[in-house]
Amino acid sequence: MQADAVSQLIAHRRSIKPALMDATQPISQELWQQLFEAANWAPNHGLTEPWRFFVYSGESRGKIAEALQASYKAETAEGEFRPEKYEKMGKNPWLAHSVVALVMKRDPKRKVPEVEEIEAVACAVQNLHLLASAVGLGVFWSSPAVTYGPSFAEALEIGSEDKCLGLLYVGWPKEGSEWPVSKRTDAMAKVAFK
Repeated sequence: MQADAVSQLIAHRRSIKPALMDATQPISQELWQQLFEAANWAPNHGLTEPWRFFVYSGESRGKIAEALQASYKAETAEGEFRPEKYEKMGKNPWLAHSVVALVMKRDPKRKVPEVEEIEAVACAVQNLHLLASAVGLGVFWSSPAVTYGPSFAEALEIGSEDKCLGLLYVGWPKEGSEWPVSKRTDAMAKVAFK
């Protein structure tokens, strides 16, 4: 395994917003299999494998749009409700080819603390996102507050101990769009050897 290639892939990974995706370009079942296989190799304490992925494509994206809007309406105080945000929640799922609900399935034995299960799901998402970036597939992790709430959990039909950790918008970038470039501050400025 080439360390330089891995480092380059990590630095190449970017978030591609749904508005920059081509919702009509299909994602093969074979590629989905590869993405979820990569996710499945995430580190997880006690081998609980707490990640669950609910994929909404085609017309089923409407279920996510409706759930987002209904949850926003149910859980937002009247004075804080923003019609443009409500409209965006109903529109965004249609901009990507697929929307993946990210769920942490709580280990019924509670072998490890909940925070470790959440961290494991985040690692699984990173694995998936890295592989997607390697093949040029756009991914955007969205976590509006409503995705953490009880209304959205009910819409997903997840257990009371489980948690939705947001949504992944997945799709091929629109033709002619350029892969975003980013930068980071000095890594070693955030490190202390004790």
